[in-house]
Amino acid sequence: MSSKKPTRPQKPQSESDEDAVAFAQGIFELARNGGAGVLATLFSAGVPVNVRTSEGESLLMLAVRHGHIETARLLLENGVDPKLEDARGDTAADIARKQGATDIIALLDQYQD
Repeated sequence: MSSKKPTRPQKPQSESDEDAVAFAQGIFELARNGGAGVLATLFSAGVPVNVRTSEGESLLMLAVRHGHIETARLLLENGVDPKLEDARGDTAADIARKQGATDIIALLDQYQD
């Protein structure tokens, strides 16, 4: 997945598209709620770690925003790109700094090139 800013999503055109959108929304909720165990299972089944919301937020950004360090660690260990930017140009590290989450900042620093 490229680091380009996301474009506006299109409306689903079929029921299977709607199912895919619902599945993606569930994955985003797992990141927001710290569902590391379920996410680990999904990643081992082939779900990509760099999926993003319509606002360009990665799973890592969602985990960081909601303070889930174990979920953030899982994502990083599974190859998520910590340099992705959301629609505002923020990275996961930017979000962590704004929140003063020093433990998450230290974790993210371990995965910077």
